[in-house]
Amino acid sequence: MVERFSFEDGQSGFYHVCTDGESLDWLFRDDSDFISGVNRSGICAVVSGVSIVSFVLMDNHVHFILYGQMPSCKDFILRYKNLTGKYIYSKYGIKGHTHTLPAEIIRIDTPDRLLSTLAYIDRNPIVAGWRKMPDEYRWGVSRFMFRDGMGCDNFRRLGTFSLREQSVLLGTHVRLPQDWRVDESGMLDVCCFVDVAFLERLFRSPGRYLYFLSKKLEGDIDQFFTMGTRTFVQDKDLRLIVEKLAKEFYGEGDIRLLSVNTRLLLARKLRYEYASTVKQISRMLHLDAELLKGFV
Repeated sequence: MVERFSFEDGQSGFYHVCTDGESLDWLFRDDSDFISGVNRSGICAVVSGVSIVSFVLMDNHVHFILYGQMPSCKDFILRYKNLTGKYIYSKYGIKGHTHTLPAEIIRIDTPDRLLSTLAYIDRNPIVAGWRKMPDEYRWGVSRFMFRDGMGCDNFRRLGTFSLREQSVLLGTHVRLPQDWRVDESGMLDVCCFVDVAFLERLFRSPGRYLYFLSKKLEGDIDQFFTMGTRTFVQDKDLRLIVEKLAKEFYGEGDIRLLSVNTRLLLARKLRYEYASTVKQISRMLHLDAELLKGFV
């Protein structure tokens, strides 16, 4: 069987995308906020061209495991933050609520790291004080794992609504797949945009999934976030991107043959479009890090 997701694809990969859980007191106040947040996940995935492998929405932050190219993953979280801010302004009259909300995008480069990160995000409700099992938490994927059916009779296909009705129901003009479904509350069926069968194959069995859920993974994942690798793209991937950009915009793929001013222009592109660190840009463009600090 050819898997939809793979570690062997040089262009696409798995990314842990999340917002800072200490920056805001809240993102979602009530069930309708969470429902909108779930729907926003599917909408942003369609627009950005990424696949959502798993996710969990907490009251003041979000976690996603995405599969796709890094710029698309970055586009996803920027859109998600922007649409969340617009929703909050429309409902609560609070302007700019998400403008300064930090986000992280971390490449997941091994199957073991993927399993640990998936379990880590599913453990979030427990760590936050949720006094039930993760599979009872409504705003994530855990409740769909190793389950036979989820009350599909209560779902209605989007294709049975007019486009205007869909726009009002989901708060978007984005055309979603018409075989996607919504439940009685107006929330998209998560199984329409998350491949739960893939997750079950990863964990192999309910027992193995519960084993990973039982592990205290917070320290391990948090350390991974603070290892100094807070760049969206690894060097080997970024090097190819730099060569392509240099050839496309300046007609020369060899960075060393470009002028310093030209490389500084590329530095800004790497910083603001690919969220590269100063040290990484210095390596990629053969520029002094001190010079870059005053430019990017």
